[in-house]
Amino acid sequence: MPWRYQHTIIISLYILSIISVMDLIIFANKSNALKALQSKTGKQTILLFASQLAMVVIGFGIKTIQTNYLGTEGYGIYAFFGSFTAFTALFFRFGFYSSLQVLLAENKDFQKEQELFALGFVINLFIGLLYAVFVWIFSFYVDQLFDTSLGDIIRVLAPLTIVIPSRNLISSMTVGSNKVHILPIYDNTSKIFFLMALGLFAYSDQLDVYTVISFNLLTLLVSVGIIYRQFNPQFKNLKTHFKSVWAKNKSFGFNFYLGSTVNQSTFKLDELAIAYFINTTVNGFYSLANLIASPMIMGSQALSNSLFKDFSHQKKIPQKVFIYNTLWLLFSMLFLYLFADWIVHFLFTSEFGDVSRYAVGISVALLFQGLYQPFNFLSAKSQGKAIRNVAFTEAGINLIGNLALIPIFGVLGAIYTSIFAKFVHLLGKIYYYNKYLKEN
Repeated sequence: MPWRYQHTIIISLYILSIISVMDLIIFANKSNALKALQSKTGKQTILLFASQLAMVVIGFGIKTIQTNYLGTEGYGIYAFFGSFTAFTALFFRFGFYSSLQVLLAENKDFQKEQELFALGFVINLFIGLLYAVFVWIFSFYVDQLFDTSLGDIIRVLAPLTIVIPSRNLISSMTVGSNKVHILPIYDNTSKIFFLMALGLFAYSDQLDVYTVISFNLLTLLVSVGIIYRQFNPQFKNLKTHFKSVWAKNKSFGFNFYLGSTVNQSTFKLDELAIAYFINTTVNGFYSLANLIASPMIMGSQALSNSLFKDFSHQKKIPQKVFIYNTLWLLFSMLFLYLFADWIVHFLFTSEFGDVSRYAVGISVALLFQGLYQPFNFLSAKSQGKAIRNVAFTEAGINLIGNLALIPIFGVLGAIYTSIFAKFVHLLGKIYYYNKYLKEN
């Protein structure tokens, strides 16, 4: 069977499975579910998740071209660039994005909202410039540290990396203002343009690592320009609003930043540790496994993001949120267990056979990560210290586990660490949520 038909069958089955689980949820609690799906939150959740799912499907097309034309070594180098930027960009938030998100959630004035959007773009510009300078400096050391040949490429493309922090800004502003439909526009536009560029260069047999990274960054820049008008920013009262953001940052944002950065950076450390202790090729396999498993967590994140603004005005998390979220996660685990090997076999070459095994293991960690997504409620309530404490605990587990287990067990060491770390994170969020309810 030609590969294009195989892709169509797999994608169709995946979309059909999503529809099936939605039907299961509706029939499990028919009246409440239908009411929820007809609400603004329900519609936004489905829209956001469907858009994220579309992004994953497009991502499969992108990865198929990359793996087939770059090979295992070339794709490994590209995957390392993605791991490196995802890891380092975490440190270039400083709490401002989270503080802006909470202020937008608490705000009810339309004019003020547009002015906060404008302030967000100004802050992001300075953060992006700082990040690009960092990338340029690091390019002189990356080859020696990780035994790769990426330094010259990063050095030339460093100015374009100014766009990388923008995704954090757009996510925070859309979630805080409950305009979650804008984020998928940004994500999918960049992915579609990227896929078109890859297809064009692959057709002309001119695809290499430099071209792939270049167009990845360029398409992100184009997408920022496209969605800019969606926010309709008004550059007024910036100084006044910055004082509000600064005050929120001191009471909440910076604590959140410390916790989330330590947590996420140690979680992302697994990819860099795999590249360092093993090689970039195996890290490429690991990144593909994360891609295949990613729709599982996207459903939970879509639901929690859609509810964020409502959380800021609610006393507790509605029970049905936990029910829908758990059903989705259990179904997703079953789907990956049954079809991960088939997906990898048809989408990629036989050289990527280990990817499906890794994806199934990662799904266990994502189960626990998905279960604590509704506790985003604590962020909406500005519980920065609670979030920081849980994040620090998980970070310690990630750091010790990745450095101790990856040299011994390889990729499986990273998976074992993630499973335990995410489980502990879930317990921590449950503890602080119950504590919040008792105190309020």
